[in-house]
Amino acid sequence: MSDFGKTNTDSYKKEIIDTLQKLLRGLPAYKELVYFVKCVGNHYLTAFEKGSPDIIVIGSDIPEELVFASGKMPYWILGGSRVSSIWADDIVPRDTDPVSRSGLGYVLSDFAERSLILIPLVSDSTRKLAYILKSKGLKVHTFHFPPLKDTQSFLEWGRQYEACRDAVSLHLKRPLTKRTLQKSRKQISMVKRQIQDFMEVSQETLSGTGRMFILGSYYCADNLLEWCFQIKCLTDRMRKEHKRRSKEKSRVLLLGSPVYFPNYKIPFLIEEAGLELFLQADYTTLSIQGCIGMDQLQKENVADVFYRNDASPAYVKNNSLYGCIEKLLTENKIEGVVYHVLKGQIEYDFELGRFEELFEKLDIPVFRLETDYNYQDVEQLRIRLEAFSEVLAQRKYSGVSDGWKIEAGRRTTEYRKETVAR
Repeated sequence: MSDFGKTNTDSYKKEIIDTLQKLLRGLPAYKELVYFVKCVGNHYLTAFEKGSPDIIVIGSDIPEELVFASGKMPYWILGGSRVSSIWADDIVPRDTDPVSRSGLGYVLSDFAERSLILIPLVSDSTRKLAYILKSKGLKVHTFHFPPLKDTQSFLEWGRQYEACRDAVSLHLKRPLTKRTLQKSRKQISMVKRQIQDFMEVSQETLSGTGRMFILGSYYCADNLLEWCFQIKCLTDRMRKEHKRRSKEKSRVLLLGSPVYFPNYKIPFLIEEAGLELFLQADYTTLSIQGCIGMDQLQKENVADVFYRNDASPAYVKNNSLYGCIEKLLTENKIEGVVYHVLKGQIEYDFELGRFEELFEKLDIPVFRLETDYNYQDVEQLRIRLEAFSEVLAQRKYSGVSDGWKIEAGRRTTEYRKETVAR
């Protein structure tokens, strides 16, 4: 961390600690939560002291089977820090999306000198990010995502998977055998089963932001099996408590650009506006939650299942994401949708048109907001979200939601029939 500077890391650590403290004020006093707070804190606060990790993964679109099978826990960089985005000011234009800026600033802070950096090419921003890192002399392997899902793209995906597997093996000087991949596959299946149980039990016990935080800690764990055990302990505790959150608030789904720790500006504002955040439903949380059937993971290659169900922004028509959102809306009482777009991430606006048709069919209001990682627009966003909350409250008390129940019930039946038919 030679010429990076203590002042930079002090500002960064303050950002992490401030967000953790705010989160803790909204979480119940369960001793089982201590592990997750320490897990996230250690991941972010001690990274620069530990030196270069063996493997760094940018984003969350690399098949987990590959990175876990290596025997080395990767260091995930998701790109949620406002401070680390400032570190990239001299490298990229001001209008670069904040997630890419944040990830780039993090990697170039003398953090990845001896690491293999895996980058999924899911957008123009990630392609440019890969080019910049390579030009800086860092060791980068890119994983290309075809824009369409068909027979040819499936074969290309297989080639990309094998190339990434070889790159990891070569870097670690350790072969990734079928046996190690199978062991990794079983671990992932077990963990995602536990996550699904956690999601069901925690719906009316933890706040939406709290659940986001727990799910996000998945990318901060030093030991996947230990993380799985700890989330089981937390789930068992909540199941025994039988506590229920107030049902008076309108329940909303958060869509669009993913929200990453520590920049929880939007989920904090949603809850401060008097809304109940049900879930952040983007490609990151849906892949962690396991929106796919666990039987698929038991019978098939995790990478193949991952590709068919991948909901990243790489695709011209994001059918996997659309199917997951339709399932969530029809099986849960969602009264509104907050569609979040980070400046520079126009790929999410392309999806909004299709979703608006779905929301209109289900008679679910949608509120689009555009922002970045700065906090100058907080009060303006607060006013707009409070107005949206009022609209949902009026609909709720005027009986509009009764029509939603009938339509949602009908669509759920149709969805299940189609699933059985397939």
